[in-house]
This record gives sequence, C-alpha cells and structure tokens, in this order.
Amino acid sequence: MNFPVKYQNGNTFVSIHSDGTKVREYSGLPSIVHPESIDVKITNYCDMGCSYCHESSTTSGVHGDLDKLLNILAGLPAGVELAIGGGNPLSHPGLVEFLQKLKDRGIIANLTVNQGHLKTYQGLLTYLVKEELVHGLGISITSNNFAYVKPLLELTKNIVYHLIAGVNKVEVVEKLMDLGECKVLLLGYKLFGFGLRHHSDAVDSELKRWYKALPSLLGKCTISFDNLAIEQLRVRRLLTHDGWAKFYMGGDFWFTMCSDAVKQEYAPTRRSNDRVSFSHCSLLEYFERNGKINEYSGSH
Repeated sequence: MNFPVKYQNGNTFVSIHSDGTKVREYSGLPSIVHPESIDVKITNYCDMGCSYCHESSTTSGVHGDLDKLLNILAGLPAGVELAIGGGNPLSHPGLVEFLQKLKDRGIIANLTVNQGHLKTYQGLLTYLVKEELVHGLGISITSNNFAYVKPLLELTKNIVYHLIAGVNKVEVVEKLMDLGECKVLLLGYKLFGFGLRHHSDAVDSELKRWYKALPSLLGKCTISFDNLAIEQLRVRRLLTHDGWAKFYMGGDFWFTMCSDAVKQEYAPTRRSNDRVSFSHCSLLEYFERNGKINEYSGSH
C-alpha cells in the first residue's frame, strides 16, 4: 500500500502515514458516514490462559466466520483501518486469506498478538509483514523475555507494545526502551470477562503507580492511550488545552466501533454489552444509527 493514504469521510479529510500517524481535517464539527477504525475479533480461541483476559478466551473458544465478516465490511472504502485480534488471531486457519482480501480492497490491517505466541508463530508473522498483509503489529506484553520481539523489530518499525495499566508493571517501559524506538499503547483495566474476577487491591495499587509515573514517562517514549486508560489515569491533567485538542482522537464510538466475528455482533467497544446482530442491519446502518457523531461534543 502506498502511503500516505488519503480519503474523505463525510466532511472530514483523513490522511494516514506509514508510521501510523493519522491526521483529520474538517471545518466546523466532524460529520462522518463510516467508522475510520474497527476493532475486529476473529476468534475466541487462545491457549495463553491470561487470568485477566477481558474476552474470556480459552482453548474451548471458537473461530469466527471470516466470509461473513468480509461481507459486512464490504461497504467500507479503501483506507479504513482494522485492528484485528482475538483470542489468538494467529490461530485462525483463514487468517492469511482474509488479510489478502483486505489488502486487495485497500483496507489497512493491523494485528494484535500475545507476546507468548511470537516464538510459535515467528514464521507466519515474518510472512505477514514481508508480504505487507499486516501494516501495524501490536504486541501484548506478558513477560520480560523479549528474545522473539527483536527479530520483528528488524522487519518493521510499525510495532506498538500493548500494556495494561494495573496488570503490567510501570518498570516494563524502561525495559522496552532498551530495545530501541519505543511506542506504547497503554490500555485501561477492563472490568469485563475474566477481568472481573482477576480484579484485586494489587490491580488498583498498580493503577495508582501508573498514575504517578505518567508525567515522567511521557517525555521518554511515545505513549498513546485507549479511552479507558485516559479515564482511569486522568491523562487530560497532563496536557494543555491546545495539547489536548491536538492529542485527543475522539471518544468511544465517535470514529471507531467493534465487530465480533465469533458472535457475529456489532458493538461500540469490546467491553460493551450493548450489541446488535449482523443479521439485523448492515455495518454502515449500525454506525449511522448508533455511532455517527452528529452528537459530537468536546474538542478533537
């Protein structure tokens, strides 16, 4: 795919650069007709057994129907991004064919994988990156053993380390910085799925440590946040009004949504219980009725 990718979405002009930087330009308030990015779950199978997994993924989990998923994505234009995950998305037998079809449509595929799967799937990941079937690679950090991260860093610079505030220790950021250029996506702790039973005083204590450490960490490496982390860690306190306007990319369901190919449902986010079946409406109809930001409030 040739970058920067540019497209128009309603009254909003979007540019996406090769390093993942996204720029929106609009006059007045944004009024968009389709989501810019969709968090896509393609399987609920996973053998990692993470006690805090908000998807409750296990070895009993099943794979989603990717043909049906492709059908509901059919109305999206080139340039839209998918954040593909699971469960373990690398375990899905239809993954490569699915990614090839997305590439043929000009859809930008980003893949999130568990650090614990890097060794087992090293060959597959190398193929996906080299064939440009995956643009961005998110690695959920689950240990301090980065041996299988290093070969991927030689293939692509578009790697983002996913850390969960309340699960990962603050100190892991320093260790990741030792690997070279460090881009972190800090996720809030989800009281959803297994995360409900895993929640403890230790989780809350670690959230407090992240809260205190953020001011110093922001100057050391590139850190972005999901909206739950922004809320839990009160990120806005660290930015000026102009800095916030430049940094903040919108609330849940303003420019984004979720699609679950396993249950064949649309949702605002993965932690939402407010879901609608694929059979009830098209993706664009769902977004227009529920997520379109005609109700936009706040500053971008």
